[in-house]
Amino acid sequence: MLGVLFALIATASFSLNSVMVRRGVARASASAGAFVTVLIGVPMFVVAALVSGQLFRAAELPGTGYILLSAAGILHFGIGRYCNYRAVSAIGATRVAPVQTFTIPYSVLIAFVFLGETINWGMAVGIGLILVGPAIMIERASAPAPKPQGTPSGGSDTELAFELRQAEGYLFALLSIGAYGTSPLLIRAALDDLDNIAVYGGLVAYFAAATALILTLVIPARRGLITAMRFSTVRLFLGAGFFAFLAQMFRFAALSIAPVAVVSPLQRSGAIFTLGLSWAVNRKLEEITWRVVLGIFISVGGAVLLILARFG
Repeated sequence: MLGVLFALIATASFSLNSVMVRRGVARASASAGAFVTVLIGVPMFVVAALVSGQLFRAAELPGTGYILLSAAGILHFGIGRYCNYRAVSAIGATRVAPVQTFTIPYSVLIAFVFLGETINWGMAVGIGLILVGPAIMIERASAPAPKPQGTPSGGSDTELAFELRQAEGYLFALLSIGAYGTSPLLIRAALDDLDNIAVYGGLVAYFAAATALILTLVIPARRGLITAMRFSTVRLFLGAGFFAFLAQMFRFAALSIAPVAVVSPLQRSGAIFTLGLSWAVNRKLEEITWRVVLGIFISVGGAVLLILARFG
């Protein structure tokens, strides 16, 4: 039960992260957003590991654990987060969230192929609903909104034009699934049979991802993306980074005491949280139609049915 509670807290935090990221990527690149949110997570995890006492238990994590967590960090926080932010920039957070429910069938497929698990009719129907939800949201291309005069990089929502780029958005949302769907398996393998060291595991993963991102600064164009950001945009990404840290801390804690197949579906219910928050906060930066709302509820319903069929 504690694992379920941690997973739900992580879900709400991820939704808050998505809403703030949506505002940030309206003014800066997805790459810059991933850079800031990952780097700010390292000192936060250091403090959390220090307060929890887990920082002094580094020797308990075996060498293979460090390798697995580092791989998970680069895959999830580096590659997956960039693809996710790129998708949010192109189609909005409300459309991205249900697409990422595909991580559940992805995990089921891995278990089916490599672990010999079976798929029953309830699971098959759930997977079908997860696939149908995002498909409903795809709309015919419309003319892009006229771009307003002035510089959008530092203005308000009314100065920003949202141009729905469906091909780019859905492509990068799907690419993020591979990273987000694989990393929990690596985390679970690294932390399995270890007693309450999840926060330190999160620190290792974040540090590996941050190191990889810092190394990319040798590319001049990459440095330019970072230095071009205004403070107001950086502040949005710092807020998003805080909620991402909070979400990841509870996610690691959930994965350390509960199966991946329980934690992942619960996190996908965040599409409903994201819908409500986006409507309240980012209404001018999202394109929320009846198709989007219907697609979200169908996808979440499919996720719930899939988990019930698997463990019912």
